[in-house]
Parts: sequence; structure tokens; C-alpha cells
Amino acid sequence: MTVEADERQGVFRAGSATVPGRRIEARALVEARLPDPSPERTRSALLRSLHEDGAASTATGLLAVDPGDGRVLDREGRPHPRRFALGPHTAARAGGAFTRPRTGGAAFAQNDATARAALTFLRDREGC
Repeated sequence: MTVEADERQGVFRAGSATVPGRRIEARALVEARLPDPSPERTRSALLRSLHEDGAASTATGLLAVDPGDGRVLDREGRPHPRRFALGPHTAARAGGAFTRPRTGGAAFAQNDATARAALTFLRDREGC
């Protein structure tokens, strides 16, 4: 994607080689890309520590998690009993940055499954 600012007209013009001949004009531009994941080079002390402690990552650098409940996987593919992760830097990403409430979106189902697993772990740990 390319974006050019036309300061005289106060607009941005965007286009893409995948859609030749088509350009879009807008008066505002929102930069909303996420950086490429890289557990080895991340500035996040938490993600770096997880990687150093044996958490697995995919070939594309995403944190490997169990897609069923979000548990962090080790390099042997085993889920950690008490580490959970959600979000765009995990292998179990669900589209849903703009999911509307009460729609049953995939991101909500993923969050619910992880919450249930974490709460079950805590309940079983406490013996309640």
C-alpha cells in the first residue's frame, strides 16, 4: 500500500499494486499496523522472558499458544499449566479488533475460553 499526502488539497491518497488503477482519498489517516512479531528482539520484558524460559514461537515469530484455551506452549508443544496469552502476537489470533458487543464474535469466544481455563485452574488449585 502507498499513501501520499496532498497538503494543498488537505487529503491523503492511498493505492495498492494489488488493485491497479484504484485510489482512495481521505481527509484523515490512521496508522494502525502492528510491528512484525519477534520474541527474540521484542522490547517487552515479559515476552522476552517467556521466550528465554522456553515458550515456543512460530516461524513467523508469534507466541505459540493452544488455540483451545490460550495456554502458552513450550518448545515441545506442551501447554504450560498456568500461563495464558491472548492477542495479536499469539498464534491463536482471532479477528476482532472491531468486534461489536453481543455479536458472538470469534475474539469474544476465544477470550471466554481462556478465561474459563484460567478460572478452572484457579478453582482447582484452591480446592474449592
